[in-house]
Amino acid sequence: MKTKYFLTILTALVVGVVGGPRALAGDGDESDGGKSDEACSGGWLDDAKCDDFDGACCPAEPDSFCHYLPQVGRLQFYGWLDAGFVGNTSSPDSRFNGPYNAVDRSNELTFNQGYLVSEIGLPCDGSFGLGGRLDLLYGEDYWLTQSRGWELNPNFLPRWNSSEYYGLAMPQLYAEAGTKDLSIKVGHFYSIIGYEGVMAPYNFFYSKSYSYQFAGPFDHWGGQVNWQVNEAWQVQVGLVNGWEALDRTEDSVNLIGSVKYARPCGGWWSSFAIITGDEIDPSSRLAATYSNRTRYSWIVDLPITCRLEYVFHHWLGLQEAGAVDGDAHWYGIDQYLYYTINDCWKAGARFEWFRDEEGTRVGLNRPSNPNNPPFVGNFWSLSAGVNWTPTTNLIVRPELRWDGFDGAGLPYADGAKDNQLLLAADVIWRF
Repeated sequence: MKTKYFLTILTALVVGVVGGPRALAGDGDESDGGKSDEACSGGWLDDAKCDDFDGACCPAEPDSFCHYLPQVGRLQFYGWLDAGFVGNTSSPDSRFNGPYNAVDRSNELTFNQGYLVSEIGLPCDGSFGLGGRLDLLYGEDYWLTQSRGWELNPNFLPRWNSSEYYGLAMPQLYAEAGTKDLSIKVGHFYSIIGYEGVMAPYNFFYSKSYSYQFAGPFDHWGGQVNWQVNEAWQVQVGLVNGWEALDRTEDSVNLIGSVKYARPCGGWWSSFAIITGDEIDPSSRLAATYSNRTRYSWIVDLPITCRLEYVFHHWLGLQEAGAVDGDAHWYGIDQYLYYTINDCWKAGARFEWFRDEEGTRVGLNRPSNPNNPPFVGNFWSLSAGVNWTPTTNLIVRPELRWDGFDGAGLPYADGAKDNQLLLAADVIWRF
């Protein structure tokens, strides 16, 4: 890797994790939030002094799967159904929302996720134990959770899904051993890189950011150690077989790791995660050309007030010899602002800038999508929406989104426009 890229990564790590600004925050992790110990007071935001919201419209019960899960000891079964609609004002003939590869179909009802989980958690009392998890996903979102050597052949051809729109995937299948503070998992698991994720209930917006769709990995096969060092620090490190691969045409070990600081007793947090190793050049899949690919993600989460939360996400990806004339680069910034109105309503906004410098990332989508790369330039998106949770197991997510592009090519309306306007909504029912 060139020296300047190493310095970029090192600088982001030092600034974001070791000595980040006091006003910057970290993860959406709720593991240490809500404590009211007096030792936590005196910070720039005292969570213990936040009053309960007025005008609550929901039952006073915890927003947790554990409240209504069928459970036998540490064995749990749960899941959700997610379906929605995206209206595209450009009404493209192909019905694709430009070069998307997630929530990508417009002007038709879409079943995104039928998701089932079987999980044995590690003991909560700190003792040693064995656990594991199996996830199954059926729906249109299966497309991004497939891995080579499992749902796909090593050459990316389908193994058991014949439709490009609906299929079955197994995004997680792992065994875990250890305690709640120090454990190792081996198998197939979601990536620790990035902010948004596959599982619908854990994302505020129905639509996906470009950084989620095109910038980083979705899942891995390999092993990973998770270490909760103390109340503030968490470290994760692992060895995996690249991006979304059990068996590749060239198997190669990638290093993945993250470090996170969360203010004890709740408040702001910051995390830095990175993956590096040989990965296939997406422009030469048939030739199976591999070179070093590195991607890092720096996140800060700042609760400005008891109701208002700001999230900053910067990321960078590069692949050596990944473009026709040299290395490929993609990088950008995502920003989120959330406002909790009451126990049932939460408003949010997302503003994103995605730079595809050589046009190698955006547009790696379903085969019938005509909006294919190269799109060399800057992608912008602005989303605004609300989450309505009338009961603990029902979420409704209406959203208004605008996309724009500044560069070479016309990525929207089947190659006719450089912008688009979407109106979308979905419903998630958890069980």
